[in-house]
Amino acid sequence: MARPPTAAIPVRETVPPTTEAGRWRDFLLHAAIIVLAGLWIYSPAYHGDWLWDDDQLLTANPVVQSGSLQGLGKLWLNPDGADFFPLSYTALWAQWPFFKNRPTGYHVTTIVLHVIGSLLLWALLHRMRVPGAWLSGLIFAIHPVAVESVAWVSETKNTLSLPLFLLSCLCWVEQDEEDEEQEDGRRTWFYVLSMVFFLLAMLAKTSMVGLPVLLLLHAWWKRGTVTLQDVIRAAPFFLISFVLGIITIQYQHGRAIGAEKILVGGVASRIATAGMAILFYLAEIVWPVNLLPIYPRWEVDPPKDWQFLAWPVIAAAAAWIWANRGTADRPGWGRNVLFGLGFFLLMVLPVLGFVTISYMRITWVADHFNYLPMIGVIALIGAAATRWYERSTASAQPLIIAGGAVALAACALLSFRYANAWASEDALWTHTLKTNHDAWQAHNRLGAKKFSRGDIEGGYYHFTQSTRLRPDLGETHNNLGSALSAKGRLDEAIKEFTEACRLTPHVPAMRVNLANALFQAGRFAAASDAFQFLLEKEPNNAALINKYAVTLYRQGNKDEAVRQFRRALEINPTMKDAREGLAVALGEQPAGPAAVAPAPPQQAATLPGQSTLGPPPFSSPTPTGKAFDPLGIQGK
Repeated sequence: MARPPTAAIPVRETVPPTTEAGRWRDFLLHAAIIVLAGLWIYSPAYHGDWLWDDDQLLTANPVVQSGSLQGLGKLWLNPDGADFFPLSYTALWAQWPFFKNRPTGYHVTTIVLHVIGSLLLWALLHRMRVPGAWLSGLIFAIHPVAVESVAWVSETKNTLSLPLFLLSCLCWVEQDEEDEEQEDGRRTWFYVLSMVFFLLAMLAKTSMVGLPVLLLLHAWWKRGTVTLQDVIRAAPFFLISFVLGIITIQYQHGRAIGAEKILVGGVASRIATAGMAILFYLAEIVWPVNLLPIYPRWEVDPPKDWQFLAWPVIAAAAAWIWANRGTADRPGWGRNVLFGLGFFLLMVLPVLGFVTISYMRITWVADHFNYLPMIGVIALIGAAATRWYERSTASAQPLIIAGGAVALAACALLSFRYANAWASEDALWTHTLKTNHDAWQAHNRLGAKKFSRGDIEGGYYHFTQSTRLRPDLGETHNNLGSALSAKGRLDEAIKEFTEACRLTPHVPAMRVNLANALFQAGRFAAASDAFQFLLEKEPNNAALINKYAVTLYRQGNKDEAVRQFRRALEINPTMKDAREGLAVALGEQPAGPAAVAPAPPQQAATLPGQSTLGPPPFSSPTPTGKAFDPLGIQGK
């Protein structure tokens, strides 16, 4: 394939002639600026805490922590997560032996991956001869929208998949530039590498599922047409996208969502949401202020007429740009804009709401969904700024440079400040609630943190708010019940735990809390029934058997209590509570309330499947710090 004429290539970056040593100095200087800017911006996150669903992904994930080949095999062949992202889990699995439960190492890793992605973006745009390639790489490195993906360990899947995606694109562009007749072997090599890097990127995160269509869009952008040969070359990429895309949808609906009903509305609601999301994402790229971990969830069921206005705006803009696309031989500026915005739309399409994902239970839009799509818009901004500078008068160019420097500095400062908000959960949710007071999960998470430190009143306030905002979730009722129980309001706590069990019957921890509250209220028959129900699910849980035995003893059924105490000791001979309870039941010491106290909640909290921030330092039911989403899709 002969190289297309210059006129057929929409944009080219001219490189001034210089010596080899000069080119290296220029390269190292520009690379150092990107690296140092990225490292400085995310310095507040180096020693940041674990956040949000980091526990489900890593700190409470025994498979990732196993360090064994058996665990690695499970991550690839039978993962327990809400998504099939085995390469991202493998990256965490590989880091655990070095960093253990210390978050600093994981933060440094994801920051370095982001910087590498920024450098690769510069390399890709330079190879495509796009003006302002380095400027675009720098803007991406310091852009505030990237903070959520870089400062949150759970989003390692974003920072890991991006370099692989860009390497795939770089290899594709390289093979597309090769002369088919003279360099057939080299061209094939880059083609295979492009496919391998794309497969790895998809195994890290399937958000770049639209790459095959992007390859055809690239052919149109470069040559003004798409041939049958272009389609055939892209066919294996379509196959990879289709297979892993279907697997991701199955995981989402079968695990992340499960039986939960996510209120997304009908077709009209989804269309309205998608249009507003597109404009939202474009706006935050251009004006990245007031960024939040959780944005207000738009009420679109049913949608209002004005909520469809985004689509006429998008259609009018698309028609105007299309009219200025030029011809195959004489491309206009519209072709470049269509390519950049086409990249954006293809990458953001999976999260616009047409396909239900579990994150929609929280809100419609999130910055980490925009991490990859914003590259298309940033490339357009970098190219436009460079062309403007080149075409300006000599007297105006210093002013453009000064204005650009101020804009870049402001962008970097915004990112640095926002990275501070991601340094801890307290800072994160306090920052969220200042702007979005109705963020139910922010109340829930902040309440759980306060409650775990013994701040019962603080936890009670936030749990009350989260239950008011999401009365349809068992999690919020369970946490409010935990606070009420700690305040001694047991009857109210029992009502909340009962509602939590009704709404979320598959989570054992909620029923454990109900059973504990019933026991503390002296309702031993009801507590006995609750523990017996739990034992049907966990027949070999010694802590549950011990507590069941206590309720039997309190009801006067000493013979059965003795049998259950002995059963608990057969499973766990070192259990002190069961041994002392057995002694009391056998009459070896005076019976009394203090002698046969129920096992503390910390023991019950060892039940499988519980997602918590850890047991509180006092005797009370254990609150849950997040929604019971078995895979932590909050970070998807």
